[in-house]
Amino acid sequence: MAHAVLTITVSPTDLGRDLLISELADIGFEGFLETDEGVDAYIEEAELDINEAEEVFARLRTAEFEVSYTSSVAEDKNWNEEWEKNFDPVEIKDLCRIRAPFHESKSGFKEEIIIMPKMSFGTGHHATTSMMAEYLMTTKVEGPLLDMGSGTAVLAILARKLGVEDIDAIDIDDWAFENAPENCALNNMDDIIILQGDASLLGNKQYNTVLANINRNVLLEDIPVYASILNQNGQLFVSGFYTEDLNMIRDVAQKAGLIFNGNLTKDNWVSARFIKQ
Repeated sequence: MAHAVLTITVSPTDLGRDLLISELADIGFEGFLETDEGVDAYIEEAELDINEAEEVFARLRTAEFEVSYTSSVAEDKNWNEEWEKNFDPVEIKDLCRIRAPFHESKSGFKEEIIIMPKMSFGTGHHATTSMMAEYLMTTKVEGPLLDMGSGTAVLAILARKLGVEDIDAIDIDDWAFENAPENCALNNMDDIIILQGDASLLGNKQYNTVLANINRNVLLEDIPVYASILNQNGQLFVSGFYTEDLNMIRDVAQKAGLIFNGNLTKDNWVSARFIKQ
């Protein structure tokens, strides 16, 4: 069956690409190939509703992204298989290697994680995920731990490999909710709790560690919620925003009773650490 292909250019590219993939997956797009300029999105030709896609692009333009696209029809292929061919292992210093099941294992890393990412996010390729992984491996963290915006559950899996117990992983995305349990199984993890939703799911449970790799706007809204469920001396690690947004994030966190404890930067992206005292 023929597939329609939208070749999309978006700027800023990294965050815009992630948002496009998330929103287009919600309206039936079933394959994505990341490009230097944006993403190629695939859907069965008969299922394409260009008006729905245009609404997605309009929302991004309202959020000050530049978006353009061209459409074409492609020969029938296994697009997930094509995507897999473009998925390379991720090596975070000598700390951690993230690979797919079809990659060979490699020595020289403290931890190795197997991820079959499919359409969900958090493969480690993005700077925000790799910085959060680096934080986990260089900072003492304790459970209960909440991985908010967990995507593939790679951070939850890494935390569990490092000995953290009592882990909840939450993501609003359908693909992520389906993919995360598969990845837990690939890494022989059967005790990570996978939930679908947003911060409204959080009840009275208290955590010693909260990971939130989402985006600036969600963080600005939800940091007070994260602060409220942190135990005293608990740690909040956040990422998904640019260096120029750090002061805004710090201000909101400070008003919520959190103390800034440094940050990492990579490719103009930031991951920051806060302590509740």
